Amino acid sequence: MTTKLLTCTALLLGLALTACNSVETKTSLVTPTTHSVRTAGPGDVVMSFGSRRSLPNAFGKADAFGRTTNAGGTTVRYVGSRGGNAIFERTDVAVTSDATTMSETPVVIPSTTRTNISGTVGTVPVSGTATSTSYKFIPARGSSQYATQSRPIQFSLGKGQSVKVSGRTLRVVGVGASSVDYRIE
Repeated sequence: MTTKLLTCTALLLGLALTACNSVETKTSLVTPTTHSVRTAGPGDVVMSFGSRRSLPNAFGKADAFGRTTNAGGTTVRYVGSRGGNAIFERTDVAVTSDATTMSETPVVIPSTTRTNISGTVGTVPVSGTATSTSYKFIPARGSSQYATQSRPIQFSLGKGQSVKVSGRTLRVVGVGASSVDYRIE
């Protein structure tokens, strides 16, 4: 009995503490990073980041179960080369959503019915009770979202130069006539 009580208390305390986290947006690199030299041609994506935002609960805090929604991302694409420099284009997309834990959670409503039967069979009185439970499923109402894209930013890097994008470093190792060798650090 004491172990169950401690387990329930720990679970409730964990949920309460999790429910106190503030809503955050986390960005992570989607393209693989092996620290090895990679090659890209014109139009190839060299870095791609995805952002996820915590679903807010009814109290404005982060979802206790860690659910998130799309918050946009950043893409860096190799455009070509000019004068010994590699030309890149950075595009940022922000996704705004009205999604919350309430709009994204379905509801299951149980309904219990009890039926009583009484009567006689011949001269013998009989009675019975049956209980049944049915469930009504109400799907999540959903949410709306819209994306806004900022104007693409072009920049150039020569051999040995680097730039930081969302906390990661894009380093140019070599520039060819129609390709670039680079490393993500």
